[in-house]
Amino acid sequence: MTTSAAPTIEPAGELSARPAPGEDRHVRGPSLRALWALYVLTLRQHLHGRRWMVSAALFLLPAGLAVFVRATAPDVPPRGMEFIFAFMFIPQALLPLVALLYASGIVQDEQEEQTITYLLVRPIPKSALYAVKLLAAVTTTVVLTVLFTALTYAAIYAGGKGAEHDAVARCFRAMGVHALAVAAYCAVFGLISLLTRRVLIVGILYAVIVEGLLANLPLSVRLVTVIYYARLIAYRGMGFVVETPGFGQQDVAAQVWGLDVRTDPGLLEHPTLRASVMVLLGAIVVGGAIGAFLCARREFHVKTPGKE
Repeated sequence: MTTSAAPTIEPAGELSARPAPGEDRHVRGPSLRALWALYVLTLRQHLHGRRWMVSAALFLLPAGLAVFVRATAPDVPPRGMEFIFAFMFIPQALLPLVALLYASGIVQDEQEEQTITYLLVRPIPKSALYAVKLLAAVTTTVVLTVLFTALTYAAIYAGGKGAEHDAVARCFRAMGVHALAVAAYCAVFGLISLLTRRVLIVGILYAVIVEGLLANLPLSVRLVTVIYYARLIAYRGMGFVVETPGFGQQDVAAQVWGLDVRTDPGLLEHPTLRASVMVLLGAIVVGGAIGAFLCARREFHVKTPGKE
């Protein structure tokens, strides 16, 4: 049986230290050492869990498909494969899912494993606790994203004819776009995890409906999606003109992403590259700040020893 009473147990070891009567343990604020210890501990949890293996398996899909296409259809333009695997498959399907896997458990994992009690008795405010665990989730997802984006580009371009230097530059730009997008997704899903216990279901619905459906419609509602700004950054910073047999050069990104470059060749009706970057950075900061604020005001219900 769960109770709503605040935890009063005396954990063993260094966690058992409690403030003296009348002493406010938050007056001086959390020490950097305590925050760093929590950050490292969370990273270790991510590395020893099953999430990183699931994420790695998912991220191997675009690289594996690229190798298969190159082996069976060598005439397919590398730029076309890059667009499909690196800027359709990864941002549309993998980044939201990986961010959801890590950000959904920022608080709920600790509650389910009954370890939230030991975190709450430490001299760390709940807002700082949330911020540090979100930072650890962002770090893990960004590292995974950067590594496997590079692997995808290697599968597409390595050993190909020409354009190696251009491929390396495009790879670094793609890593930046993907890292920014997955960090924004972590902030969104971390916030959702504080609003509902069914974060996985709500997160999948958000990824499918908002980021998958609404972002592809030429409507102003896509201005509230992460992938819209990630696409603008990629389009303005890279370009995706593909030479296709029988059709000549085609701007596949503009066609697929609903960017009307015929009537608006400069995309003046859309945010600039700098504005798109600032929007995603703002989403990360604001989303993290709101999540920290909600976490600070939240009462956590935990099991106490001796209770069933």
